Amino acid sequence: MSEQEQAVRAIYDSVQDRLACDFAPFAALLKDWQIVPLTQNNTVIGGVMLRNNEIHVGYKRRPSASIMRHIKSTLGDILTRFDEAVTCVMETNTRGLEFCRRLGFVPTLVENGCIYMKCMRCPYV
Repeated sequence: MSEQEQAVRAIYDSVQDRLACDFAPFAALLKDWQIVPLTQNNTVIGGVMLRNNEIHVGYKRRPSASIMRHIKSTLGDILTRFDEAVTCVMETNTRGLEFCRRLGFVPTLVENGCIYMKCMRCPYV
C-alpha cells in the first residue's frame, strides 16, 4: 500500500466513528483531494487533505512528535495562494477545535453540528 493510500486509511480511521459510510465510499469521495501523508518514525500515522483553500487533518494515532513541518508547508501554501484557508470541525471534537484555534482559525458559522472556520494568518507559517 502506498503512503498516500495509508494516509487515506489513517484519516478514515480517525473519523469513522462519526461517519455513516464504509472505507471504500469514503476513499472514493477523496479522489479530487490532494493527500499529504503525516509520518512519524517512517510510519504513516495520518494525513492532510487539501482541495483549493480547504484543509483537514486526520490521524489514527496521536503524534508524539510535532507535525508542524507538514502544517507549515501545506497551510503556508494555501495562505500564499488563496489569502485564506477554510475547514470545518464537529462541535463535539474539542481537540480538533483547539488545534485549529492554535493554528489561527476562527469560527465563521455553526451549522448542523459543524463549526466552519477560516484562517487568514497562522502564527507557525
